[in-house]
Amino acid sequence: MLISQFAKTQANNEISILYLLPFHLDEGFINISSFRSIDEIHQFRQFEMMGFWLGTKMALQEFENGNNKVNVIVRDAVTDKHALYRILNDTSLMEKVNIIIGPIYGALFPVAAEFAVNNNIIIVNPFSTRFDFVENNRNVYKLIPPIISRPKTITEHFLSQPEEFNVILWGDSTVNIELQAYKYFFNEHHINFKEVHTLAIPQDTRKTNLIIAFFDQPERVIHGVHTIINQEEEYSKIVVVPEKWLSISELTEDFYNQSDLYFFTNYFVDESCDRVKLFQSDYTFYYEAPAELTEYSYQGYDITRYFIDLYFSNFKHSDVQFQPLSYKFQWQQILNGGFENSKPRLIQVKDIELIEVR
Repeated sequence: MLISQFAKTQANNEISILYLLPFHLDEGFINISSFRSIDEIHQFRQFEMMGFWLGTKMALQEFENGNNKVNVIVRDAVTDKHALYRILNDTSLMEKVNIIIGPIYGALFPVAAEFAVNNNIIIVNPFSTRFDFVENNRNVYKLIPPIISRPKTITEHFLSQPEEFNVILWGDSTVNIELQAYKYFFNEHHINFKEVHTLAIPQDTRKTNLIIAFFDQPERVIHGVHTIINQEEEYSKIVVVPEKWLSISELTEDFYNQSDLYFFTNYFVDESCDRVKLFQSDYTFYYEAPAELTEYSYQGYDITRYFIDLYFSNFKHSDVQFQPLSYKFQWQQILNGGFENSKPRLIQVKDIELIEVR
């Protein structure tokens, strides 16, 4: 069992977690009484991960009266190696740590990862997209699905009969890693596609047009949306856009009312879920502020609850009972490496509501 690999010299019902969070404590005092809104607070770097920590505290409260003991250590996620070494080399601090959780800066992650390997600790970097961090490190959990999972999902959901589609990859002149992933996957699976910079929908009414966009500059997006809307009634089409499009305020209901509009996201919360509603209510009660995905409230809660449960389940993923609110985990162990979540979230915009494609 993996537990034998990661267990420390403490009771079987006890876990110790080190959180490395970017509180930027060296950047000086902030007079919070001068803030007029939550949005104003979030403009300061010292508060950029506060939602994550508040969500974490919500999860930790659920273990306060249970049979398992959870020890918590919190340190500022430092920006230089010497400061990180001071934390990791503090024997009294680190001797019983089982899990390190935190958005550790990219340049420092190898230092923390090497320490984790040498000391049988698992390390969770919540928001990293870098495959090299997990590739040769059996102790790392990578939560963000790889980009290549997106064309795979598109193929599974829409392209069981690829000859019935005109697949259009709609990019621009800049290099786009996601576009390259789609081209690679479609070529490997012999799926015909057309790459364009200017959208011209084929006039073959016998086929459905699957349009996948890869740009997010607001001016270009607005122009592109007008192109899509103006041809709404002419041809059958499915449109997959970057998530950033949904944050562009100039887009109108005509765009969101399209019948087949989709986007991928790394986190998603079903607002109709009773568990989500309860979490939102409790979060507002404790903090007098709403739980927000953009401020990582749900992610802090999910990661803490899940990985504590995983530890006490002997690192057997199928035995974890907790279902995250904002993540879906489908773990794939990399050869000679750690674990990568391979489950992307494909969301449909339907009647101004967001619905996950199952």
